[in-house]
Amino acid sequence: MPKALRPKTLQPPAARSAQRRRRSPCKLCNNLDPRGHTTTAYDAESSSQANASLTLVIDGLKLQSSGELGCRFCFLVSQALDAFLKDWRTSRGRITINLVEGKPVKVSIEGLKCNGVSLEIYAPHGTRAPWITLGSTHDIPSNSGSDECFTFARKCIQDCLTNPKHGACRASAKLASPKRLLDVGRVDKPIRICEPRGRDIRYASLSHCWGTGPLLTTSSENLKSRKICIDWLSLPALFQDAIIITRQLGMRYLWIDAMCIIQDSKEDWECESAKMGSIYEHSYITIAAATSENSGSHCLTERCKVIKLQYLNTKGKASTLNVRKVLDHHPDPSEDAPARPKGPLTNRAWALQEHVLCSRVLHYTSTELIFECRTAYRCECMPSPKRFATTPALIPKMLSSGKKHGAWAAWHRVIAQYTKRRLTIPSDKLPAISGIASKIQDATKSAYFAGLWRDNLAEGLLWASSPLCEPPHQANRLTDWRAPSFSWASVDTEIQYYESDVAEGVEARSNIKILDAQCTLAGLNPLGEITDGFIKLRGPVLEGILITPELHEFAYQLLIKGASTLSVSPDSLLVEDDVNLESGEPLRTVRRANPDETFKHFKCTVLCLNIASYSHLWISGIVLGLSQRIPGAYERLGVFSSGSEFFRGAVEREIKLV
Repeated sequence: MPKALRPKTLQPPAARSAQRRRRSPCKLCNNLDPRGHTTTAYDAESSSQANASLTLVIDGLKLQSSGELGCRFCFLVSQALDAFLKDWRTSRGRITINLVEGKPVKVSIEGLKCNGVSLEIYAPHGTRAPWITLGSTHDIPSNSGSDECFTFARKCIQDCLTNPKHGACRASAKLASPKRLLDVGRVDKPIRICEPRGRDIRYASLSHCWGTGPLLTTSSENLKSRKICIDWLSLPALFQDAIIITRQLGMRYLWIDAMCIIQDSKEDWECESAKMGSIYEHSYITIAAATSENSGSHCLTERCKVIKLQYLNTKGKASTLNVRKVLDHHPDPSEDAPARPKGPLTNRAWALQEHVLCSRVLHYTSTELIFECRTAYRCECMPSPKRFATTPALIPKMLSSGKKHGAWAAWHRVIAQYTKRRLTIPSDKLPAISGIASKIQDATKSAYFAGLWRDNLAEGLLWASSPLCEPPHQANRLTDWRAPSFSWASVDTEIQYYESDVAEGVEARSNIKILDAQCTLAGLNPLGEITDGFIKLRGPVLEGILITPELHEFAYQLLIKGASTLSVSPDSLLVEDDVNLESGEPLRTVRRANPDETFKHFKCTVLCLNIASYSHLWISGIVLGLSQRIPGAYERLGVFSSGSEFFRGAVEREIKLV
């Protein structure tokens, strides 16, 4: 065996002179055994029938010293850290070791130079572990373009197609097909744009980040030439990889938005982007380039490095162990939450509906290949299908319940995730989620108003800008109008819904009556961009005094006559200003701040609208200020919650929200 490929010998210096007899566990690392420690925990009431777990936090210098003094296990952890972190010995970091019976040893370190790095030590799959509690797992091929990876991908897809339990993964024959596809089927034939006919065409789709640099696109000018031939060398690295993957999976056609939509044609973009949800749902497989920052970044790359270490037991018997960086994608079955692969793609707003609506998806991550469908989940380190929750299963699961409440809950859950993501073009806020909106509308038959649903308007109005993520001095009003103020799409903050804080079994009772609601569409997509919108409603209102916080905190204070103050979560930074009444007389009001405005103290009269009640004990509502844009109308400023006694003096009033 070449010297460079030999496993590193793991034997602490003090143990090299002679073999040591078995002795009590190391007081520092407990011999990497989760059992028998004073803080050992068990996942069931009976310790004899449960897996033990143990978390140890160790000073880095003490770990080094223990290894040098003869602890084989401390020495093993030290050598694992040496393999990936050159500076850990001088960082004075804290080492956290997570031990679970039958699982790999997880090691993480917190320090100035190596924060956030986690490793796992394990026995290679199919071998016997040198101590009874150490687990084994599958190794990952070092390149995502290897034959092993393509074999894994083909097997995942084939198993999904042939398994009778995967009925939810079958795409509807009624789905709209893309107008254009890339014909990439044969190496000896030119790559070109084609316009196939029929609904049963098998194609792959690419979900990717556009990035900020130049991107190869199709325009009105080059469409004709691209229908004849597209030179391979003109294609960016990611598009080349997507073509290779498509061919390896045995398909002829590939859909890439930048290439298959005429980017300088507003009409073509509106028509095809409105079908985006159907395009990904109808796709045979979606290729998700999770870690590619732009089209110039490959997704078929070198990845997780595995280091082989040699462990010697007390009798001098050698065992080969593997160490690698922890794969961070695993879903948590206890939370019924799907895997969330990390990478730039998970920050792209458009990519959320591509993930939610696709039937099957292959995530090309920095560590391994992950497959999801609407029924199962599998990855290279856990190649057997697992019945974890998956993101593509969200909408089918919602539809199967047949209840509108499930649809609203699914929508609010999607919005909470969607608003964490970024858009290159701010006006895409509603178009980029219109595919999911179409599914919700099919299930509920409800009218759609700028991201809210008529049959769920009370709960839909009770969204809140996340205070932990968007302090008011950052969350300013948009430069250009995008949605009416009552819509979450009118702000660029993370959104939370009040319903997530409501105790289970407590139902909301709407206190408002919708009189009229309309939105003016900007184009062909009925669930896309809008140019105007309003809601007319009747509900209980009170006047109050809105007071700025003492410091730059997110919670404003609302003073209602005869009651104590309430905390208000503002939609953005708020400022005081004048508004002209229909009579021409100026009146002080509050509005969302413009991008160039800063925090200032004020006290000003506002209107409080009681939206919903919960068990007659407390209510939730929104704070309103007079609109400068539409005379006589009101704009939303924030959201609040209080005991029902605060609204005893409320009067019914007709309000127009814009």
